[in-house]
Amino acid sequence: MYDIRPAAQDDLDAVLALILRLQADDAHHIGYLGETLGDVSAELAEFEPDWSACTVVATDDSGWVRGALTVELDTDTGRAYLHGPFVDVPVNHPAGSRIWDQTADALYARVAPLLDGVADRELLGHTGHRRLAAFAERHGFSAARPCGIHVLDGEGLRGLMLREASCPRTGPAREMRVLPTDAAVHEAVAVLHERCFPKTYLSGRKLVDGSRSHTVVVAMDGDRVLGYASGKAEPSEFYLDFVAVEPDVRGQGVGGALVTELVWKLAEKSGARPQAAAAILAGNRSSQRLFDRLGFRLHLELVAYRAQAA
Repeated sequence: MYDIRPAAQDDLDAVLALILRLQADDAHHIGYLGETLGDVSAELAEFEPDWSACTVVATDDSGWVRGALTVELDTDTGRAYLHGPFVDVPVNHPAGSRIWDQTADALYARVAPLLDGVADRELLGHTGHRRLAAFAERHGFSAARPCGIHVLDGEGLRGLMLREASCPRTGPAREMRVLPTDAAVHEAVAVLHERCFPKTYLSGRKLVDGSRSHTVVVAMDGDRVLGYASGKAEPSEFYLDFVAVEPDVRGQGVGGALVTELVWKLAEKSGARPQAAAAILAGNRSSQRLFDRLGFRLHLELVAYRAQAA
């Protein structure tokens, strides 16, 4: 049994190496934190108040980090997000499942003080990660609809970058803006976000207040917000996480223009990346059609598990 303890800041490099090592083997089914050291480091750097204060690790007899679990608290929604548990067990080890289960359960028990009073908890994993699914069931988490990660690279990404990004004209003064802009636009984007993504990890207020590293582009028709797209540049890709268009202008090319403009702005701000990736909830046919038309293809499927108070 591994020793479970709170993380120290000096453990960060070891945890990054652990996650990258597990991601390198498809049998571990960990594929959503990015493909490079920079990707994973950027994800962990967003945790508050700091990474080590909300992380516990598992170490072996030699002191090597063999497991980790990080808790991210969203004070706006009163929800806790679990990143992990990550456990380094050889895939074909005869006692691998038992070691993984015991370590994951011990990590979860150790973060209990961080979760005190937070009944709404969520964790995310690959749909093929059966050990994580069993962990979720043991601790009262229920599975939501899967979410597909769709990617565009190579000639497809270069073709997107060459597209005309301007919105098709169906009204006067059609334009694109990048937040921050005026307060009325911020409010309209936040309201549209909450309407289209009411239970997501990022509130409308946080989307528009600049507290995250997101770039948000907005399609305007005069003073009216038609839609928005948001994303960020990771070290190995452009990640597009939200696209929303008002119902009465859907099917008119606004969504495609927003995605194109967003990729352009991310490249302008952060430089080129080898691929773009977008998350699409299973059953969201309009988003699926949008990204299919732009040339994106399914890369992997993730599932969120959520536990809530009765």
